[in-house]
Amino acid sequence: MSTPSTAGSIEAAQRIARGYDTTAASVTLGSVVIDGVADPTALVRIPLAMFNRHGLVAGATGTGKTKTLQVIAEQLSTAGVPVLIPDVKGDLTGLFAPGEPGERISQRAAETGDDWAAAGFPVEFLSLAGAGDAVPIRAAIDSFGPILLSKVLALNDTQ
Repeated sequence: MSTPSTAGSIEAAQRIARGYDTTAASVTLGSVVIDGVADPTALVRIPLAMFNRHGLVAGATGTGKTKTLQVIAEQLSTAGVPVLIPDVKGDLTGLFAPGEPGERISQRAAETGDDWAAAGFPVEFLSLAGAGDAVPIRAAIDSFGPILLSKVLALNDTQ
């Protein structure tokens, strides 16, 4: 039997999910989680047609921004939509290799109702500097921001 707060959480999760309900081809970001409890029937879905608009993924360190971008990129790739991700820190380079199953992943997938399976995705590395095995690309110097330019030129903090 559910407690009043549990029933309220389930109702709130379903209300949130109704706002994201769609029958169109979509990316599923995951289940609604309230007070640390996931409702596997309450899914947040974004129609593919919405991905031609601006978006923002923001949050404090460790809140899942990188994982959210990875989930979006994986599902867009699966749907046949090419994805370009500027990844200065290299956090998403592992997309090409299938993930490693583990107890924590299996438990979370069961909680959220996700039918997770390890999969790799097509990745092509690009390089502004032409270094390594990456595909070199050209860019005009005025198209660089100051931080990217400093990385390409390997400047220190003072420079």
